[in-house]
Amino acid sequence: MIGLLAALAVATLTTSGTETDTTFAVKAGTRLELNQFAGSIAVKTWAKSAVRVVATHSSRVGIEISGGSPVVSIQAVHYRGLPTNVDFQLTVPKAMALNLSGVNTEISVDDSGGELSIETVQGEVTVTGGSKIIQASSVDGEVHLSDATGRIECSSVNGGVQIERSSGPVVATSVNGEITLEAIDSDDVEGNTVNGTVNYQGTLRNAGSYRFSSHNGEVTVIVPERTNATVSVATFSGDFNSDFPVPLTDARHGKRFSFTLGDGSARVELESFQGSINLRRPGNSGGKTTVDKSKSKEKTKETSKSKTKSKNSGEEESEP
Repeated sequence: MIGLLAALAVATLTTSGTETDTTFAVKAGTRLELNQFAGSIAVKTWAKSAVRVVATHSSRVGIEISGGSPVVSIQAVHYRGLPTNVDFQLTVPKAMALNLSGVNTEISVDDSGGELSIETVQGEVTVTGGSKIIQASSVDGEVHLSDATGRIECSSVNGGVQIERSSGPVVATSVNGEITLEAIDSDDVEGNTVNGTVNYQGTLRNAGSYRFSSHNGEVTVIVPERTNATVSVATFSGDFNSDFPVPLTDARHGKRFSFTLGDGSARVELESFQGSINLRRPGNSGGKTTVDKSKSKEKTKETSKSKTKSKNSGEEESEP
């Protein structure tokens, strides 16, 4: 092991029965891979062109570091080949690409500036930073991402997904969890879940595409001032609530309709089978107007009849 670490230009190496502490130099552009069965992986960054590995583990477990440029691999190995439980604390160059995965593993990355691929089965994923391509997922755990720039894909099966203060194309999905997207700067966003709410607060750019859906939960979108968008709404047993009047331009069967804000250049698709759909002004959390398509139709018919009657009787109508 010492020879291997020397080949990786290790600066320091401290090993005791239950702790490994080693630092080795890496070249720019090197990717780090770590696949862990149980325990935790916590990553922070520094300005050095080196990786420090601190691992707390059983005396029957060794830490193997292999490879070099372009990939360095770190692995915990039990001397009998059994699954291991290790807590890793890594310090890496800020721009280093990371590929981290685990089974019963909590994973956190702080202040990264590189590409990220993070996956766990049981455990939370918490990430700050990331660029170019950022992928984070958990089966039984929540996923939190903030301050990322690039193509973002976050998912969970039995947990919520929260993305905030991030820019670039975003896809956030869950089966049994909430989707929360806050302070997003993007022209391409998708958020969907089966059992949970979807909340979006961010840009609605001209010519952008935004798709939000839930089967058993509410969908809420904060609409910035002076938004230009064509909004399509579909809900089976939920209401449509809006903080401002909406002109219905295309009413179809069921509770499916569309309307235009401004010049309508962005495309916004909102769908919920058993939940309400809400359009809110910035800073407002409550609804003001509930739009019911059938009532809107009746009102249109009544207005049309009233206009005809007034015309026939020679009476003039005033502007609303």
